[in-house]
Amino acid sequence: MSLRFRPTRLDEAQMLLLARDPTIISATHEAVRGLDRSPPLLMQDGRDVLAHLFAAGEPPQQIVCQPSAAGSSWPALLATATDPFGATDMVVIEEGEARSSNSPMQGVTWALAEPVSLAQALQRAAQGRRQVPTDDPDALAIGLQRGEITVRYQPAVRISDRKPVLLEGLARWQRQDDTPLSPDAFVPLAERSGLGRALSIAVAHRAFSEMAANAARIGTALSLNLPLNVLVDGDVLKWLRDVQGHTRFPLSALILEMTETAPVLDRPALRRALTRLRNAGLSVLIDDMGLEDDRASLFSLPFAGIKLDRHLVGAMPHSRRARAEVRKLVEKAHAAGMKVTAEGVSDARLWRAVAAAGVDHAQGYAIARPLPAAALGAWHYAWRNQPVRGR
Repeated sequence: MSLRFRPTRLDEAQMLLLARDPTIISATHEAVRGLDRSPPLLMQDGRDVLAHLFAAGEPPQQIVCQPSAAGSSWPALLATATDPFGATDMVVIEEGEARSSNSPMQGVTWALAEPVSLAQALQRAAQGRRQVPTDDPDALAIGLQRGEITVRYQPAVRISDRKPVLLEGLARWQRQDDTPLSPDAFVPLAERSGLGRALSIAVAHRAFSEMAANAARIGTALSLNLPLNVLVDGDVLKWLRDVQGHTRFPLSALILEMTETAPVLDRPALRRALTRLRNAGLSVLIDDMGLEDDRASLFSLPFAGIKLDRHLVGAMPHSRRARAEVRKLVEKAHAAGMKVTAEGVSDARLWRAVAAAGVDHAQGYAIARPLPAAALGAWHYAWRNQPVRGR
């Protein structure tokens, strides 16, 4: 079974218009012409807009939205399109008594249903999202204390039947000044400055709170990344259980991923840690296995699976060496009773490549980008209804 992706034209990727009111439709087209942009793609159902947001390929750059046209999709649409870590800006038309001055909404640019207001709103919304990395561990420590760490969830699916099997919780830092920071901007800082454990606890607390209900997890397991030094720490089970006690998240639905940031120098200590976690019902994956990764020697330890690095996966269509390496890792993992997940599956070509290599699960933009918790249900609906074809 493979994916059949909706072809996306350039103008579709640029702007969507969700509206039913002829006045709003006419005003948006006039505003777009004045800005010398391609016409928007008109939609009248919020579920169709979400399908475009979740589809493989480049997401739309902007959405103009009449809230009443979104219907029951409004919460998921709002969460997805206004995510500061996403790539889509949203302009919302003021309807009825709603006014931007007394209806503030983070990430939303408001406009009246007339061309000048719409053109100005589209320009404001396109001004860009800031990334201001910091090398100040004190700033990160303060952010942790303030609860500024948030989580986005990226699904992984079983290749054989497309069933979601995992939601990977990925740390994001939403600073108090609304500056959104992606992991590359602060996770290495946390690990260098001794804040890796505190960051792991903050991510677990947020993810456990949001994913406590099975419906929120869309029936899948939750995975969280832990650096090696946190994973082997003797108190990891204690603080996981403490966080679980505050959130009622079932630890039976948790999987841990050992990140690649540090070499394994003490294999006996890692074996003991993995055994403790396994005895407590927790599985651990090796994250980001790459080309000729020397961590393949860890297959003799009680890991539950491996995840293939996205760069290795991305090289498969044009590199015989990459394909051979993936096949070798898959064979070795399966012989050890492990499942294999390919990260970075961004299109149908890569889906077919990892499927042919015997990979069990796929994760990447062809399935979903990292999403806020409020959008997972809508993504699951869109994914279940996506057309597929046989091999």
